[in-house]
Amino acid sequence: MIETHVLNALLLPPLKDQSLFKIITFINGLVAPAFLFCAGLALAITFQRKWNDFINLKAPLWKYLFRLLFILVIGYSLHLPFFSLRKMMGLRDTQLWMSFSQVDILQTIVVSLLLLIIILLLVRKHLWFIFTATILMIAFVYSAPVVREIDYSSLPIWLRPYLTQHYKSQFPLFPWAAFLISGAILGLWYLYERERSSEKKIMQQILTLAAVGIALSLTSEMLPFTVYPVHNFWLASPGFFFVRLGLVVAALVGLWYYIKDKQVSSRAFFILLGQESLLIYVVHLLIVYGYTYRWSFIRLFGSTLNYSECIVIFLALSILMYALGYTWHWLKSRNKRFALTIEVVTLSIIVIIFILKTD
Repeated sequence: MIETHVLNALLLPPLKDQSLFKIITFINGLVAPAFLFCAGLALAITFQRKWNDFINLKAPLWKYLFRLLFILVIGYSLHLPFFSLRKMMGLRDTQLWMSFSQVDILQTIVVSLLLLIIILLLVRKHLWFIFTATILMIAFVYSAPVVREIDYSSLPIWLRPYLTQHYKSQFPLFPWAAFLISGAILGLWYLYERERSSEKKIMQQILTLAAVGIALSLTSEMLPFTVYPVHNFWLASPGFFFVRLGLVVAALVGLWYYIKDKQVSSRAFFILLGQESLLIYVVHLLIVYGYTYRWSFIRLFGSTLNYSECIVIFLALSILMYALGYTWHWLKSRNKRFALTIEVVTLSIIVIIFILKTD
């Protein structure tokens, strides 16, 4: 994720026209699907632990929904054209509102999770949830080529980016939500099967499923006909979706094989990155792009660096982000109340500045 953003922001434009960058772009194109898929896996774990609490509308559900609201606010705040409530209230520029309303991966994660929670509250049974979620996932995938090309200019400006990429949206729900839903479905199936079979056997079955899915998807793209109108293969093709999904699943199975026999300290490295992924995601974006802030890598360097220079920045930023995640995780584990105080005070200061700032 960090490497992807560093290269996209700072690499010299002529280097982006070369074959090497196109290969790197394909590999980096698996980062967002993996991020979404893992968010779905995390939801499956939450469901396993708190299924009854959620369907009975108990406190854990409202706490989870509040966290989703918090993430949604962060997602939109990253694209504020002005870090000032007064200037935002007086904003009349349609293009700036469109930039603010663009759907990034955090918005897609939140809306997709909310859809799954609604399904949970409606069906209330494990098998019915998996069945309904699977239907929804298929709908997001196979309707994407059509849905993304519809004219949504009559819809509210905040809603359009959820449906198509034509309004500065990088992650419209069609088909990106399907990656997260797939993670939730596979996660629930895995947790169910783990009580009845060995993990190694389950991983072999998952890997086989991923390989078959990739093979069938590539074969379908070779057919001499299509039921879809002209569309962007790399963004909306159902076949390419399942290729990416298969590669993400295969990579996660490979990671499982890698860490299963490792020491606790080795596994802890990956666990910490997952637990503090939101903090790392937001802070590294602010450092690379800056958005409404005056300092950032893209303002400091521009698109002027070669691969070696980008790699150095990527490694340095990765180390810094891991150190930040480790420090914050350590603080929370040692003194949760103190960490919560820091979080509340920091957020309060940010909100106060946003409200009072006039320029």
